[in-house]
Order: sequence, then C-alpha cells, then structure tokens
Amino acid sequence: MKHTTTGLGLALASVLAVLAVPTAAHATTQTLPDAAETPESRTDVLATTVRHSTTQVVARVRFEDLRRRNNAGLSTYVDVDRGRRGPEYVLNTGLSAGTDYQLARVRRWQASSTPLQCEHSVRLRWRREVAVVRISRDCLRDPSSARVSVLMTDLYDGVHAVVDWSPGTRRFGTWLAPS
Repeated sequence: MKHTTTGLGLALASVLAVLAVPTAAHATTQTLPDAAETPESRTDVLATTVRHSTTQVVARVRFEDLRRRNNAGLSTYVDVDRGRRGPEYVLNTGLSAGTDYQLARVRRWQASSTPLQCEHSVRLRWRREVAVVRISRDCLRDPSSARVSVLMTDLYDGVHAVVDWSPGTRRFGTWLAPS
C-alpha cells in the first residue's frame, strides 16, 4: 500500500508540475522590462508590453520621459516566421508631435519594401510616457504566433545617436499565439 500511495503521489506531482510550467506559445500578453541604460536620452525605453489578439499585434512601449518635441524615433520589429532568422516586418515612427509612421517588410533588419497599405497605427501618449503601436494580423498574413523587438534611436544633440533595444540588441520576447 505504501508503494502505491507513493507512486500515485509522484504521478500526481508530475502532472501538476507539467501543468504549472508556463507555455509561451499559448501566451497572449508579455511585458519585456528594459533597464535604464541610456541616461543621455530622455526617451529611454523602460518596458515593452506585447499583446497578440485574434485581430492585431499591439506593442505598448513605455519611456522615461516622452516629450512632444524630441529627435527620437522608434522601430517596432515583428517576427512571424519561426523558420526564418530575424523579423519580417518593421513599423517605423518618429516620437514627436506631427511625425509620420509606416509599416514595411524587412530583410536583414532593414525595411526592404515600399510602405504596406494595410491597417496599422501609432498613438503617442505624452502624459503617460507611452507609444502604442498596432498592426492588424491581416498585415502580417495571419500568423500562428508572433514576437516583437523594439529599437529607440535618439539623436539627442543632432549628431550622436543613442540607441536602446528592448528586450536586448536584436533580441525578441517569446512567441505569442493569438487569443
């Protein structure tokens, strides 16, 4: 009887351990914290929250001090193909009032196409120190999962560029499936 109880307990513990392990492929939201490592830029990225829904991929990028007038820009890279190295799409935008944005296909971390004509948007929320980037899943060809990397570039003195990657230089968060 003792062996049966112990065996049953071990089996139950194994099942519970498997169920308790987070599965990134089925996650829908992820927050990527970013260290304050670019003190020379007010637009230092503090965190990026990525949400993959059944209709869109949203990246909410939080900054140290986002101002209406600055020399910074943001590139939001989206990877949708697990078999291909690097991202397939990038949405580039300025981070000051009146700037424009565009979504393009990517090759070797560079925009490689004319701007795509599909549903995407950028909203800058200066009081909340946030940029919200939205890309329709139709633009991304309805991927089974996606992951995001962001790059902030600040020409703070008009000449020298300060760069800040989140979660790291040419790194991505985990794969997120839509829900």
